[in-house]
This record gives sequence, structure tokens and C-alpha cells, in this order.
Amino acid sequence: MAGGPEDLGVLEELAGIALPALAVSVEAGSGLDAIAAFLFRALAIVRVYTKTPGKPPELAKPFTLRAGTTVLDVAQLVHKDIAGALRYARAWGTGVYEGQQLGADHAVADGDIVELHMN
Repeated sequence: MAGGPEDLGVLEELAGIALPALAVSVEAGSGLDAIAAFLFRALAIVRVYTKTPGKPPELAKPFTLRAGTTVLDVAQLVHKDIAGALRYARAWGTGVYEGQQLGADHAVADGDIVELHMN
């Protein structure tokens, strides 16, 4: 915006809503490095990696999901047959100990590695 952050305050007041905001300047090059992290947080995105039992995780191909997504949601993205036969998952990452066994309703966190096990 030409007027800067103060114009955003006027827009919020007129619209009656509070908008997430980040001050950047393309001309001066300031704040541009913060855009990706800002969007990542504002959109509540988590990246979840999968692995096949006995193999390393596929760190080059994360599933990009919304916060609150469960192990079952991840299984459905991998394949509907896996989701239908899901017995449990093992996970590595935040909020779990290494290789912890989880149920289908466990919410995954950003950076988690999930290993799906079927019947």
C-alpha cells in the first residue's frame, strides 16, 4: 500500500475486521524474507512426511496440510485403501517420542514423519 501500515488500520476499521498484516517493501527490499514464514503461520500449514516400514522417509515430498489434520487424513491422501485398512501409525517428530505408535485420530504436527501400518 502506498500509505504503508497506517492505511491497513483504516481499512480494518472501515471493514470491521482485523487482517493479518506484514509490512514489506519491494522497492527497498525490506521484509521480503519474512513473507514465506508469515504465510506459513497465517494459513496454519503443516508438512508431514511419510515413510515405508524399513525404509528412510521421503523428505523431498511432504504432504502439505492444515493444522489439526489427523493420521487418518494423511492415510487417505496416501491411498484410500490404506486409510480403510489402517491399524496404527508410528511417528517421529514434535510431541511424540521416536517411533511412537499412534491411533488414527492423532493430530500431526509440522515436520512429523508418519509410517502407516495396515491390517
